[in-house]
Amino acid sequence: TVCTARDPRCLLCPLAQACAARAAGDPARLPVKAPRKPKPLRQGRAFWIERDGAVWLVRRAGTGMLSGMRALPDDGWSAQGDGTAEPPLAGTWENAGVVRHVFTHAALELSVLVQRGAPQPAGPGEWWPLDRIEEAGLPTLFAKAARLVRAS
Repeated sequence: TVCTARDPRCLLCPLAQACAARAAGDPARLPVKAPRKPKPLRQGRAFWIERDGAVWLVRRAGTGMLSGMRALPDDGWSAQGDGTAEPPLAGTWENAGVVRHVFTHAALELSVLVQRGAPQPAGPGEWWPLDRIEEAGLPTLFAKAARLVRAS
């Protein structure tokens, strides 16, 4: 706790006399930081449902990643596993591309699928005006997805 790679404190260190880095004249060389474990890569899908100048947004569950936040409907991805749920509406979906995002415990590749002129999905949600999408308070992941769709 006395010596760190960024700030060696040789004068306070009880092991200074036996320190190989200090003896070599480079005390900042040790201790060497352990490499980070690679984060697991998760895959999921988000669904952009658009109608009459608005997009369908839902609230995420009250627990887990991005809990309670407004978001696009998705297939149930999480830090623990890939998404498996079916799209919220039947019909033809257009692939808008992939959004990549890194969370604390996992990386995510989120495919964004689009359906325009869609009927009202079942379940709770709200139509949000496209010209005010920036005001929806979407987490960064879903804001990236919105930018991807709007650019296409």
